Amino acid sequence: MNRDFNKKFLLLLSPLLIFAVLIVPYSLIKEAFIVDWLGCGCPKVDEYGNTIHSAFNANDFTRIFWFVISLCVTGTAAIFSRKIPKKLLWLRILYVALMLIVSLLIAAKFTQMMMVK
Repeated sequence: MNRDFNKKFLLLLSPLLIFAVLIVPYSLIKEAFIVDWLGCGCPKVDEYGNTIHSAFNANDFTRIFWFVISLCVTGTAAIFSRKIPKKLLWLRILYVALMLIVSLLIAAKFTQMMMVK
């Protein structure tokens, strides 16, 4: 029984692995393509000394990307919550809520770590 519990527990945590899988490829794509395409988050100065901020840049794209990944992780967790018995509905809700919170925290940390200045 303990072995089955361990397998089920690892299965329930597995949606978080998508962050570990995507961080390196996304970092490489961001450096090679996204920053050149959308520009960095650094302000530009025109010939009159006025600061010009771009409306949408690589930092914004990164923020949206990791938020969407966080939603995917939460959706996968909602599907995996079926592994928890129906009589423990409160545990299913708690599991999905905690996965949402943890994935949002990871997404926020990754976004902060990848900010282009």
